[in-house]
Amino acid sequence: MPDYLFVYGTLRKGYDLKLKDRVRDQLQYVGQAKVGATLYDLGRYPGAVRSKKGSEVVGEVFLINDPERVLRVLDKYEGIEAGRPDAAEFIRKRSRVRLRSGQLVTAWVYWYNFDPKEKAPLRYKDYLNYLKYKSTQKES
Repeated sequence: MPDYLFVYGTLRKGYDLKLKDRVRDQLQYVGQAKVGATLYDLGRYPGAVRSKKGSEVVGEVFLINDPERVLRVLDKYEGIEAGRPDAAEFIRKRSRVRLRSGQLVTAWVYWYNFDPKEKAPLRYKDYLNYLKYKSTQKES
C-alpha cells in the first residue's frame, strides 16, 4: 500500500519553508485534495480538526517515497516526540482524503491535537488563500 501525505498549511507547495528541502526529493506531488475538517488560526501556522459538519479543508497530497525518513523529519517539525505523541500539539493519523478527481485515498494527516475552543476558526478552507487575505488587510 503506498504512503500518502496530506498537507494543508506550512508544508504546502505555495509556502516557503526551508524544512521542505530536507524531504523534497522523497515527495511526489499527486494533486489538490480536501478533507472533512475545520481550519483554525494558531498564530504562525494553522491547525485542522476533523469535522463531519460539512466543513472541509483544502490541501495537497504527496506520495511518500521513503516514509520512514520523511515522517521522522515531519514528526520532529510538528513537535511529535517518540513515545509521547498524545502530548504533542499535532498528532499524525491516517485519514481518508478526496482528490480533486473524486478518488479517495488514505493519507497521513497532522491533526491539531488540542481543544480549539480558544482558537479562531477560519472562514477559509484554504490556508494559502487566508494568508493572501491577511496580507491585503495589513496593506489597507
